[in-house]
Amino acid sequence: MAGETETDRVTAAMVALLEKKHKGVKAPVDVIDKWTLLALQQYFESQAYLNSMLMSSSEDDGSAEGAVGESEADEADEVQASTACAAKDARASIPIQALKVEDDDEGRPRQKREARDDRGVLIYGATGYTGRLISKACRDAGLDVTVAGRNAASVRALALELGLPSVSFSLDNEAALDEAVGRAAVVVHCAGPFAQTYSAVVESCLRKGAHYVDINGEIEVIEAISKYAQEAEEKGLMLLPAAGFDVVPSDTLAHLVAERFKSCYPAHFPSKLEIFFHYNDQGALISRGTKNVMKGGKRGVYYERQDGKVVEIPAKPTPLKERKRCDYGRGLGLTVKQANMADVSSAYFSTGIPNIKCFMSDIASMRQLRCVLAKDQTDGPDAAENEEGKSFLFATVSSDGKSHRHVSGSLACPAPYKITYVAVVWILQEILQENFKAGFCTPALAYGDALVGACGMKHDL
Repeated sequence: MAGETETDRVTAAMVALLEKKHKGVKAPVDVIDKWTLLALQQYFESQAYLNSMLMSSSEDDGSAEGAVGESEADEADEVQASTACAAKDARASIPIQALKVEDDDEGRPRQKREARDDRGVLIYGATGYTGRLISKACRDAGLDVTVAGRNAASVRALALELGLPSVSFSLDNEAALDEAVGRAAVVVHCAGPFAQTYSAVVESCLRKGAHYVDINGEIEVIEAISKYAQEAEEKGLMLLPAAGFDVVPSDTLAHLVAERFKSCYPAHFPSKLEIFFHYNDQGALISRGTKNVMKGGKRGVYYERQDGKVVEIPAKPTPLKERKRCDYGRGLGLTVKQANMADVSSAYFSTGIPNIKCFMSDIASMRQLRCVLAKDQTDGPDAAENEEGKSFLFATVSSDGKSHRHVSGSLACPAPYKITYVAVVWILQEILQENFKAGFCTPALAYGDALVGACGMKHDL
């Protein structure tokens, strides 16, 4: 626009972002021009500082070299006034503290700590298959990353490969763990089996004031981390487990379908949730670490949630003619079997629905079993397989009673490992921009349907 100044442009960007954040108004891409609220706030503060220095310098130099010319002084006054008014106008309809602290829909503090530019991201377990993908993606996104792990040689080799700083220590070494965590704003925990490793990292984050993110898909671990909710909330920190394929897409779909049910049938209580999983050939490929977790899992039982509690159900063969089928919104009509997915835990926190079961297509489960039993134990899918892989999900929310109601929806997304590193990087960017909810959160509880576009997912409700 002709005659538009830089101050006009950044002010328009701030107003657009504030309206998006607090009123849900869509922010035009050409207006926000890649700005973030934190960056804009720092911009206005730095401009105000520079202008005050300019005025101070002019006054100091005036006695020695003559007074500043009237036009120059007026211009400086106008710049300072324009910057101050811009910042004031952008915040006019929202209290200044809203830029620092806000509440979520449940009244919990969304953020409490000031941004710390000197604290970045610590990735523990960075040398594993998924940890490497996440580390590289974080580096490529320009995040301030330190890679970490137990094996010093492996960590050092990865650091040299990616050009990142590194630190090596065992989780048994509390002092070393605390020292590393204390230098981070966020810790991404990638070292499984998580049932054996989560507590040391979570507790260190709470001691040292760092947010916690992990990629676990273990029901009991999510349940255990939820017990730290009150302490995390009081300290203004977010604990966000299961930020990878388990459970970002399924958690998002469950949230969307549950919200749709509540909107369509406000007089009915959504009491039952069923989530179905399917993958193509490449999408079913799994890493060595995932294989080990699957091999070490309890056999002969299914986990589901009944009346709000996680319970074990003996696994019994079901005759083919009695098996459920699912079309995944694509007309597939595939037979499915019950599966032990982490949503049995996470979806309860995201939706409040007390009865939850998960299922996987027979084809997908056989593909995964083939990977687990394969003698050729590769680290995981290669880059091409991660690009070609696809995942398909379907969910149904229903009510009990004579007036039965139900709502279903489907979702398609990239391969599990691709969506894992894409989701983790996006979540980290949000946290580092002070967009987080204090306490224990699932992905959908923290970020809702924003995850759909951020992670390349497509849904049909």
